[in-house]
Amino acid sequence: MDLDLTPSPRPHGAQRMFSATILIIEAFVVFFAVLAAHQLVPGERVLTWSWGLLTLLALVLCSGMLRRGAWPYWLGLALQLPVILLGLQLTPMWVVGFGFAALYAYGAFKGHQLDGEKDSVDTAVHEKRAREDGDPTL
Repeated sequence: MDLDLTPSPRPHGAQRMFSATILIIEAFVVFFAVLAAHQLVPGERVLTWSWGLLTLLALVLCSGMLRRGAWPYWLGLALQLPVILLGLQLTPMWVVGFGFAALYAYGAFKGHQLDGEKDSVDTAVHEKRAREDGDPTL
């Protein structure tokens, strides 16, 4: 498996679309998990809210930074850990967290593969058209 997550130069690539969508949906899930943990673990409300809101904020900010190179995709992968660890306060978050981690990893890597294939097809089509038009730059 290729571990290079450098995004495609295309403005609306599959990698960014998949990753941003998963991160935003995950932020909503974290918010609702915090609301549930607020009622189920009343002795740790400060920890619940600070941990949950910081995780939520980091997920939303990371989704906005995905166009800035490969590092936000790796940050998104790292942010799966605090989501999984919400399972310490709300047991179902173990399953939900691992599910979102798998979805995010699949979306980031498969989106990168799809964008690479689309970029190579686009390059081949542009080169073919340039040759047919007699473009001297090729």
